[in-house]
Amino acid sequence: MAFTDERSRVAHLLRRAGFGYTEAELTEYTALGFQGALDRLLTPDRTDDAANEKRIADLALDLTKIESVKYEWANRMIGTRRPLQEKLALFWHTHFATASTKVDPPLLMRQQIQLFRDNGFGSFETLLQKVTRDPAMLMWLDNRLNRKKAPNENYAREVMELFTVGIGNYTETDVKEAAKAFTGYGLDKDRTFVFNKADHDAGPKTFMGETKNWDADDILAKLVRHPATARFLTSKLFQFFVNNTPSPAAIDRLSATFVASGFEVRAVLKDLFGGPEFLAAEAYHGLVKQPAELVVGALKSLEVTTYGPDVTQLMRRMGQDLLNPPDVSGWKGGSAWINSTTLFERFNYANKLATSRESGKPYFVDVKRQIQDHQLTSAEAVAAFYLDLLADGDATAEAKAALKAYLAPEGTLTLNDQTLDQKVRGLVHLTMSLPSYQLA
Repeated sequence: MAFTDERSRVAHLLRRAGFGYTEAELTEYTALGFQGALDRLLTPDRTDDAANEKRIADLALDLTKIESVKYEWANRMIGTRRPLQEKLALFWHTHFATASTKVDPPLLMRQQIQLFRDNGFGSFETLLQKVTRDPAMLMWLDNRLNRKKAPNENYAREVMELFTVGIGNYTETDVKEAAKAFTGYGLDKDRTFVFNKADHDAGPKTFMGETKNWDADDILAKLVRHPATARFLTSKLFQFFVNNTPSPAAIDRLSATFVASGFEVRAVLKDLFGGPEFLAAEAYHGLVKQPAELVVGALKSLEVTTYGPDVTQLMRRMGQDLLNPPDVSGWKGGSAWINSTTLFERFNYANKLATSRESGKPYFVDVKRQIQDHQLTSAEAVAAFYLDLLADGDATAEAKAALKAYLAPEGTLTLNDQTLDQKVRGLVHLTMSLPSYQLA
Protein backbone atom coordinates (compact mmCIF):
# COMPACT_ATOMS: atom_id res chain seq x y z
CA MET A 1 0.00 0.00 0.00
CA ALA A 2 1.36 3.41 -0.96
CA PHE A 3 0.49 5.63 2.02
CA THR A 4 1.83 3.57 4.89
CA ASP A 5 3.22 6.40 7.04
CA GLU A 6 3.14 10.18 7.45
CA ARG A 7 6.22 10.69 5.29
CA SER A 8 4.66 8.92 2.30
CA ARG A 9 1.43 10.87 2.71
CA VAL A 10 3.24 14.20 2.90
CA ALA A 11 5.44 13.24 -0.07
CA HIS A 12 2.28 12.61 -2.11
CA LEU A 13 0.89 15.98 -1.02
CA LEU A 14 4.08 17.81 -2.05
CA ARG A 15 4.10 16.14 -5.45
CA ARG A 16 0.49 17.11 -6.14
CA ALA A 17 0.31 20.48 -4.37
CA GLY A 18 3.71 21.49 -5.71
CA PHE A 19 6.50 20.27 -7.96
CA GLY A 20 8.14 17.67 -5.77
CA TYR A 21 10.62 18.28 -2.98
CA THR A 22 14.18 18.15 -1.79
CA GLU A 23 14.99 15.72 1.00
CA ALA A 24 15.19 18.64 3.43
CA GLU A 25 11.78 19.95 2.37
CA LEU A 26 10.18 16.55 2.78
CA THR A 27 11.64 16.25 6.28
CA GLU A 28 10.48 19.76 7.16
CA TYR A 29 6.91 19.22 5.98
CA THR A 30 6.70 15.71 7.47
CA ALA A 31 7.52 17.20 10.88
CA LEU A 32 4.34 19.29 10.54
CA GLY A 33 2.23 16.21 9.85
CA PHE A 34 -0.09 15.91 6.85
CA GLN A 35 -2.65 18.39 8.19
CA GLY A 36 0.00 20.88 9.26
CA ALA A 37 1.69 20.61 5.88
CA LEU A 38 -1.64 21.17 4.14
CA ASP A 39 -2.40 24.20 6.28
CA ARG A 40 0.95 25.75 5.36
CA LEU A 41 0.45 25.09 1.66
CA LEU A 42 -3.04 26.61 1.71
CA THR A 43 -1.82 29.85 3.34
CA PRO A 44 1.19 30.88 1.25
CA ASP A 45 1.20 34.47 2.50
CA ARG A 46 2.32 33.20 5.90
CA THR A 47 5.55 31.79 4.43
CA ASP A 48 8.45 34.13 3.69
CA ASP A 49 9.63 33.68 0.12
CA ALA A 50 11.91 36.73 0.01
CA ALA A 51 15.09 34.71 -0.51
CA ASN A 52 13.74 33.12 -3.67
CA GLU A 53 12.47 36.46 -4.94
CA LYS A 54 15.93 37.98 -4.40
CA ARG A 55 17.59 35.06 -6.17
CA ILE A 56 15.33 35.58 -9.18
CA ALA A 57 15.83 39.36 -9.15
CA ASP A 58 19.60 38.81 -9.13
CA LEU A 59 19.29 36.97 -12.46
CA ALA A 60 18.61 40.42 -13.99
CA LEU A 61 16.42 38.91 -16.71
CA ASP A 62 15.27 40.96 -19.68
CA LEU A 63 11.54 40.66 -19.09
CA THR A 64 10.70 42.28 -22.41
CA LYS A 65 11.57 38.86 -23.89
CA ILE A 66 9.01 36.07 -23.62
CA GLU A 67 11.67 33.39 -23.05
CA SER A 68 12.95 35.34 -20.05
CA VAL A 69 9.43 35.59 -18.63
CA LYS A 70 9.07 31.80 -18.99
CA TYR A 71 12.46 31.24 -17.35
CA GLU A 72 11.52 33.52 -14.46
CA TRP A 73 8.40 31.44 -13.82
CA ALA A 74 10.38 28.19 -14.01
CA ASN A 75 12.76 29.60 -11.40
CA ARG A 76 9.82 30.33 -9.11
CA MET A 77 8.57 26.77 -9.49
CA ILE A 78 12.00 25.42 -8.62
CA GLY A 79 12.86 27.60 -5.64
CA THR A 80 9.58 28.77 -4.14
CA ARG A 81 8.71 28.28 -0.49
CA ARG A 82 5.07 28.58 -1.58
CA PRO A 83 4.69 25.57 -3.89
CA LEU A 84 0.90 25.39 -4.01
CA GLN A 85 0.73 29.05 -5.03
CA GLU A 86 2.79 28.27 -8.14
CA LYS A 87 1.02 24.98 -8.81
CA LEU A 88 -2.37 26.68 -8.56
CA ALA A 89 -1.14 29.44 -10.89
CA LEU A 90 -0.32 26.67 -13.37
CA PHE A 91 -3.83 25.27 -12.96
CA TRP A 92 -5.37 28.67 -13.66
CA HIS A 93 -3.01 29.16 -16.61
CA THR A 94 -4.39 25.89 -18.00
CA HIS A 95 -8.00 26.80 -17.15
CA PHE A 96 -7.86 30.37 -18.52
CA ALA A 97 -5.52 29.28 -21.30
CA THR A 98 -3.86 32.35 -22.81
CA ALA A 99 -0.95 32.16 -25.24
CA SER A 100 1.99 34.46 -25.75
CA THR A 101 1.81 33.96 -29.52
CA LYS A 102 -1.01 36.52 -29.62
CA VAL A 103 -0.29 38.61 -26.51
CA ASP A 104 2.18 41.47 -26.76
CA PRO A 105 4.19 42.71 -24.93
CA PRO A 106 5.36 39.62 -22.95
CA LEU A 107 5.01 41.48 -19.67
CA LEU A 108 1.25 41.08 -20.04
CA MET A 109 1.63 37.30 -19.73
CA ARG A 110 3.78 37.81 -16.64
CA GLN A 111 1.11 40.11 -15.24
CA GLN A 112 -1.59 37.49 -15.81
CA ILE A 113 0.34 34.80 -13.91
CA GLN A 114 0.81 37.25 -11.05
CA LEU A 115 -2.95 37.81 -11.08
CA PHE A 116 -3.36 34.06 -10.55
CA ARG A 117 -0.87 34.10 -7.66
CA ASP A 118 -2.60 37.03 -5.99
CA ASN A 119 -6.20 35.86 -6.47
CA GLY A 120 -6.09 32.12 -7.15
CA PHE A 121 -7.04 30.99 -3.63
CA GLY A 122 -9.87 33.44 -3.07
CA SER A 123 -13.32 34.04 -4.51
CA PHE A 124 -13.75 32.49 -7.94
CA GLU A 125 -16.19 35.28 -8.77
CA THR A 126 -13.55 37.92 -7.99
CA LEU A 127 -10.94 36.01 -9.97
CA LEU A 128 -13.29 35.77 -12.95
CA GLN A 129 -14.00 39.50 -12.80
CA LYS A 130 -10.27 40.25 -12.80
CA VAL A 131 -9.55 37.82 -15.64
CA THR A 132 -12.31 39.46 -17.69
CA ARG A 133 -10.49 42.79 -17.32
CA ASP A 134 -7.00 41.33 -17.69
CA PRO A 135 -5.10 42.88 -20.64
CA ALA A 136 -3.67 39.54 -21.80
CA MET A 137 -7.14 37.97 -21.84
CA LEU A 138 -8.66 41.01 -23.56
CA MET A 139 -6.11 40.53 -26.33
CA TRP A 140 -6.23 36.73 -26.44
CA LEU A 141 -10.00 36.38 -26.82
CA ASP A 142 -10.54 39.65 -28.67
CA ASN A 143 -12.84 41.28 -26.15
CA ARG A 144 -10.89 44.52 -26.58
CA LEU A 145 -12.50 44.59 -30.05
CA ASN A 146 -16.01 44.01 -28.71
CA ARG A 147 -18.08 47.14 -29.42
CA LYS A 148 -21.76 48.02 -29.39
CA LYS A 149 -21.94 48.39 -33.17
CA ALA A 150 -19.81 45.30 -33.84
CA PRO A 151 -20.15 42.70 -31.06
CA ASN A 152 -17.39 40.10 -30.80
CA GLU A 153 -18.57 36.80 -29.31
CA ASN A 154 -15.22 35.11 -28.59
CA TYR A 155 -14.92 35.89 -24.89
CA ALA A 156 -18.64 35.47 -24.19
CA ARG A 157 -18.51 31.97 -25.70
CA GLU A 158 -15.35 30.82 -23.95
CA VAL A 159 -16.31 32.22 -20.55
CA MET A 160 -19.24 29.81 -20.67
CA GLU A 161 -17.77 26.86 -22.55
CA LEU A 162 -14.34 26.73 -20.89
CA PHE A 163 -14.36 28.85 -17.73
CA THR A 164 -17.72 28.26 -16.01
CA VAL A 165 -20.78 26.18 -16.96
CA GLY A 166 -19.39 24.04 -19.79
CA ILE A 167 -20.89 22.86 -23.06
CA GLY A 168 -24.62 22.05 -22.98
CA ASN A 169 -25.50 24.59 -20.33
CA TYR A 170 -26.00 27.68 -22.51
CA THR A 171 -27.48 28.56 -25.90
CA GLU A 172 -26.29 30.53 -28.89
CA THR A 173 -28.69 33.26 -27.82
CA ASP A 174 -26.95 33.37 -24.45
CA VAL A 175 -23.61 33.84 -26.23
CA LYS A 176 -24.91 36.68 -28.38
CA GLU A 177 -26.61 38.46 -25.50
CA ALA A 178 -23.64 38.03 -23.16
CA ALA A 179 -21.35 39.45 -25.82
CA LYS A 180 -23.39 42.66 -25.72
CA ALA A 181 -22.87 42.87 -21.96
CA PHE A 182 -19.09 42.65 -22.44
CA THR A 183 -18.96 45.50 -24.97
CA GLY A 184 -16.87 48.54 -24.13
CA TYR A 185 -14.05 46.64 -22.45
CA GLY A 186 -10.76 47.71 -24.01
CA LEU A 187 -7.15 48.76 -23.58
CA ASP A 188 -5.53 52.16 -23.69
CA LYS A 189 -2.23 52.95 -25.42
CA ASP A 190 -0.33 51.58 -22.41
CA ARG A 191 -2.18 48.24 -22.64
CA THR A 192 -4.12 49.01 -19.45
CA PHE A 193 -7.79 48.09 -19.04
CA VAL A 194 -10.32 50.82 -19.76
CA PHE A 195 -14.10 50.84 -19.97
CA ASN A 196 -15.35 52.81 -22.98
CA LYS A 197 -18.90 53.74 -22.08
CA ALA A 198 -19.68 54.92 -25.60
CA ASP A 199 -18.88 51.44 -26.95
CA HIS A 200 -21.01 49.63 -24.37
CA ASP A 201 -24.47 48.29 -25.15
CA ALA A 202 -26.59 49.56 -22.27
CA GLY A 203 -29.86 48.25 -23.63
CA PRO A 204 -31.94 45.30 -22.38
CA LYS A 205 -30.59 41.80 -23.02
CA THR A 206 -32.13 38.38 -22.53
CA PHE A 207 -29.63 36.03 -20.92
CA MET A 208 -30.55 32.56 -19.67
CA GLY A 209 -34.20 33.44 -19.87
CA GLU A 210 -34.06 36.72 -17.96
CA THR A 211 -34.39 40.13 -19.62
CA LYS A 212 -32.73 43.19 -18.07
CA ASN A 213 -29.84 45.57 -18.64
CA TRP A 214 -27.11 43.00 -18.01
CA ASP A 215 -23.53 44.26 -17.64
CA ALA A 216 -20.37 42.16 -17.56
CA ASP A 217 -20.34 41.53 -13.81
CA ASP A 218 -24.03 40.60 -13.87
CA ILE A 219 -23.27 37.92 -16.46
CA LEU A 220 -20.31 36.63 -14.45
CA ALA A 221 -22.35 36.53 -11.24
CA LYS A 222 -25.06 34.51 -12.98
CA LEU A 223 -22.51 32.06 -14.37
CA VAL A 224 -20.68 31.59 -11.07
CA ARG A 225 -23.98 30.76 -9.34
CA HIS A 226 -25.18 28.39 -12.05
CA PRO A 227 -25.20 24.82 -10.61
CA ALA A 228 -23.17 23.54 -13.56
CA THR A 229 -20.24 25.81 -12.72
CA ALA A 230 -19.62 24.22 -9.32
CA ARG A 231 -19.45 20.76 -10.90
CA PHE A 232 -17.45 21.91 -13.92
CA LEU A 233 -14.80 23.71 -11.88
CA THR A 234 -14.45 21.19 -9.06
CA SER A 235 -14.16 18.36 -11.62
CA LYS A 236 -11.25 20.15 -13.28
CA LEU A 237 -9.57 20.78 -9.93
CA PHE A 238 -10.01 17.12 -8.99
CA GLN A 239 -8.56 15.90 -12.28
CA PHE A 240 -5.60 18.27 -11.97
CA PHE A 241 -4.72 17.45 -8.36
CA VAL A 242 -6.11 13.96 -7.58
CA ASN A 243 -6.89 11.63 -10.49
CA ASN A 244 -8.66 11.57 -13.82
CA THR A 245 -11.89 9.90 -12.73
CA PRO A 246 -13.69 11.73 -9.91
CA SER A 247 -16.74 9.96 -8.54
CA PRO A 248 -20.11 11.71 -8.64
CA ALA A 249 -20.13 11.63 -4.82
CA ALA A 250 -16.79 13.45 -4.65
CA ILE A 251 -17.98 16.15 -7.04
CA ASP A 252 -21.25 16.46 -5.12
CA ARG A 253 -19.27 17.13 -1.94
CA LEU A 254 -16.77 19.53 -3.51
CA SER A 255 -19.55 21.41 -5.31
CA ALA A 256 -21.41 21.85 -2.03
CA THR A 257 -18.21 23.20 -0.45
CA PHE A 258 -17.75 25.62 -3.35
CA VAL A 259 -21.25 27.05 -2.92
CA ALA A 260 -21.31 27.06 0.88
CA SER A 261 -17.96 28.88 1.07
CA GLY A 262 -19.14 31.69 -1.16
CA PHE A 263 -17.21 30.25 -4.15
CA GLU A 264 -13.86 30.27 -2.33
CA VAL A 265 -11.19 28.19 -4.05
CA ARG A 266 -9.16 27.68 -0.85
CA ALA A 267 -12.12 25.95 0.78
CA VAL A 268 -12.47 23.59 -2.18
CA LEU A 269 -8.74 22.78 -2.13
CA LYS A 270 -8.85 22.08 1.61
CA ASP A 271 -11.74 19.67 1.05
CA LEU A 272 -10.05 18.15 -1.99
CA PHE A 273 -6.65 17.47 -0.38
CA GLY A 274 -8.25 16.52 2.94
CA GLY A 275 -10.89 14.28 1.39
CA PRO A 276 -10.73 10.47 1.31
CA GLU A 277 -10.04 10.35 -2.43
CA PHE A 278 -6.68 12.12 -2.16
CA LEU A 279 -5.07 9.38 -0.06
CA ALA A 280 -6.92 6.50 -1.69
CA ALA A 281 -4.95 3.83 -3.53
CA GLU A 282 -6.29 5.10 -6.86
CA ALA A 283 -4.59 8.46 -6.31
CA TYR A 284 -1.11 7.03 -5.75
CA HIS A 285 0.85 7.59 -8.96
CA GLY A 286 -2.55 8.18 -10.52
CA LEU A 287 -1.56 11.09 -12.76
CA VAL A 288 1.01 11.40 -15.53
CA LYS A 289 3.53 14.07 -14.56
CA GLN A 290 3.20 17.29 -16.50
CA PRO A 291 6.52 18.29 -18.10
CA ALA A 292 6.86 21.13 -15.58
CA GLU A 293 6.42 18.63 -12.75
CA LEU A 294 8.92 16.20 -14.22
CA VAL A 295 11.60 18.78 -15.02
CA VAL A 296 11.30 20.73 -11.77
CA GLY A 297 10.80 17.65 -9.61
CA ALA A 298 14.02 16.04 -10.84
CA LEU A 299 16.02 19.21 -10.15
CA LYS A 300 14.63 19.31 -6.63
CA SER A 301 15.03 15.64 -5.73
CA LEU A 302 18.57 15.45 -7.14
CA GLU A 303 19.39 18.83 -5.58
CA VAL A 304 20.57 20.37 -8.82
CA THR A 305 21.42 23.97 -7.97
CA THR A 306 22.71 25.11 -11.35
CA TYR A 307 20.63 24.93 -14.51
CA GLY A 308 20.31 26.95 -17.69
CA PRO A 309 17.66 29.05 -19.44
CA ASP A 310 17.00 25.98 -21.58
CA VAL A 311 15.04 24.50 -18.67
CA THR A 312 11.84 25.82 -20.25
CA GLN A 313 12.90 24.40 -23.62
CA LEU A 314 13.12 20.99 -21.97
CA MET A 315 9.49 21.36 -20.92
CA ARG A 316 8.54 22.57 -24.39
CA ARG A 317 10.08 19.53 -26.05
CA MET A 318 8.06 17.35 -23.69
CA GLY A 319 4.88 19.11 -24.82
CA GLN A 320 4.39 21.94 -22.32
CA ASP A 321 5.48 25.34 -23.58
CA LEU A 322 4.87 27.60 -20.58
CA LEU A 323 2.79 30.68 -21.38
CA ASN A 324 1.91 29.18 -24.74
CA PRO A 325 -0.76 26.47 -24.40
CA PRO A 326 -1.80 24.88 -27.69
CA ASP A 327 -5.32 26.37 -27.87
CA VAL A 328 -8.07 28.01 -25.84
CA SER A 329 -8.82 24.75 -24.03
CA GLY A 330 -5.29 24.49 -22.63
CA TRP A 331 -3.22 21.34 -22.36
CA LYS A 332 -5.19 18.11 -22.48
CA GLY A 333 -3.13 16.47 -19.74
CA GLY A 334 -3.26 12.84 -18.64
CA SER A 335 -2.09 10.29 -21.19
CA ALA A 336 -1.84 13.09 -23.78
CA TRP A 337 1.51 14.01 -22.20
CA ILE A 338 2.99 10.73 -23.41
CA ASN A 339 3.74 9.84 -27.02
CA SER A 340 6.76 8.45 -28.83
CA THR A 341 8.35 11.89 -29.16
CA THR A 342 7.70 13.28 -25.69
CA LEU A 343 8.66 10.02 -23.95
CA PHE A 344 11.97 10.10 -25.80
CA GLU A 345 12.51 13.67 -24.55
CA ARG A 346 11.79 12.56 -20.98
CA PHE A 347 14.44 9.88 -21.31
CA ASN A 348 16.83 12.40 -22.85
CA TYR A 349 16.35 14.65 -19.84
CA ALA A 350 17.17 11.76 -17.52
CA ASN A 351 20.35 11.20 -19.50
CA LYS A 352 21.20 14.91 -19.35
CA LEU A 353 21.08 14.85 -15.57
CA ALA A 354 22.85 11.52 -15.23
CA THR A 355 25.77 12.57 -17.43
CA SER A 356 26.28 16.11 -16.09
CA ARG A 357 29.56 15.45 -14.30
CA GLU A 358 31.25 18.85 -13.98
CA SER A 359 30.68 20.69 -10.71
CA GLY A 360 29.44 24.23 -11.20
CA LYS A 361 28.13 23.53 -14.68
CA PRO A 362 24.39 23.36 -15.49
CA TYR A 363 22.54 20.21 -14.38
CA PHE A 364 25.41 18.80 -12.30
CA VAL A 365 24.25 15.99 -10.02
CA ASP A 366 26.62 15.31 -7.12
CA VAL A 367 26.13 11.56 -6.78
CA LYS A 368 29.36 11.20 -4.77
CA ARG A 369 28.08 13.54 -2.07
CA GLN A 370 24.70 11.79 -1.98
CA ILE A 371 26.36 8.39 -1.51
CA GLN A 372 28.64 9.73 1.21
CA ASP A 373 25.96 11.73 3.05
CA HIS A 374 23.71 8.69 3.27
CA GLN A 375 26.58 6.28 4.00
CA LEU A 376 25.54 3.91 1.25
CA THR A 377 27.88 0.95 0.84
CA SER A 378 25.98 -1.86 -0.87
CA ALA A 379 24.37 -2.23 -4.27
CA GLU A 380 21.05 -2.93 -2.56
CA ALA A 381 21.28 0.25 -0.46
CA VAL A 382 22.28 2.46 -3.41
CA ALA A 383 19.51 1.07 -5.64
CA ALA A 384 16.93 1.45 -2.86
CA PHE A 385 18.03 5.03 -2.13
CA TYR A 386 17.63 6.28 -5.70
CA LEU A 387 14.47 4.29 -6.26
CA ASP A 388 12.94 5.89 -3.15
CA LEU A 389 14.29 9.36 -4.00
CA LEU A 390 13.06 9.40 -7.58
CA ALA A 391 10.15 6.96 -7.82
CA ASP A 392 8.91 6.66 -4.22
CA GLY A 393 10.15 3.08 -4.15
CA ASP A 394 7.47 2.12 -6.67
CA ALA A 395 8.89 -0.65 -8.84
CA THR A 396 8.24 -4.32 -9.43
CA ALA A 397 10.40 -6.90 -7.70
CA GLU A 398 11.91 -7.70 -11.09
CA ALA A 399 12.82 -4.04 -11.69
CA LYS A 400 14.41 -3.75 -8.25
CA ALA A 401 16.45 -6.87 -8.85
CA ALA A 402 17.51 -5.59 -12.28
CA LEU A 403 18.69 -2.26 -10.84
CA LYS A 404 20.70 -4.04 -8.15
CA ALA A 405 22.19 -6.42 -10.72
CA TYR A 406 23.10 -3.49 -12.96
CA LEU A 407 25.12 -1.94 -10.13
CA ALA A 408 26.83 -5.16 -9.08
CA PRO A 409 26.64 -7.84 -11.75
CA GLU A 410 29.16 -9.91 -9.80
CA GLY A 411 27.25 -9.44 -6.58
CA THR A 412 29.66 -6.99 -4.96
CA LEU A 413 29.75 -3.22 -5.35
CA THR A 414 33.01 -1.31 -5.00
CA LEU A 415 32.22 2.39 -4.65
CA ASN A 416 35.28 3.93 -6.22
CA ASP A 417 35.26 7.06 -8.39
CA GLN A 418 34.84 5.04 -11.59
CA THR A 419 31.81 3.20 -10.21
CA LEU A 420 30.26 6.45 -9.02
CA ASP A 421 30.86 8.10 -12.38
CA GLN A 422 29.52 5.27 -14.48
CA LYS A 423 27.34 2.82 -12.60
CA VAL A 424 25.60 5.14 -10.15
CA ARG A 425 24.95 7.76 -12.81
CA GLY A 426 23.61 5.02 -15.03
CA LEU A 427 21.34 3.94 -12.20
CA VAL A 428 19.93 7.48 -11.97
CA HIS A 429 19.14 7.36 -15.69
CA LEU A 430 17.52 3.93 -15.46
CA THR A 431 15.41 4.87 -12.45
CA MET A 432 14.15 8.04 -14.15
CA SER A 433 13.21 5.87 -17.13
CA LEU A 434 10.91 3.61 -15.09
CA PRO A 435 7.18 3.83 -15.86
CA SER A 436 6.51 4.82 -12.25
CA TYR A 437 8.81 7.85 -12.56
CA GLN A 438 6.49 9.27 -15.21
CA LEU A 439 3.68 9.36 -12.65
CA ALA A 440 3.03 11.92 -9.93
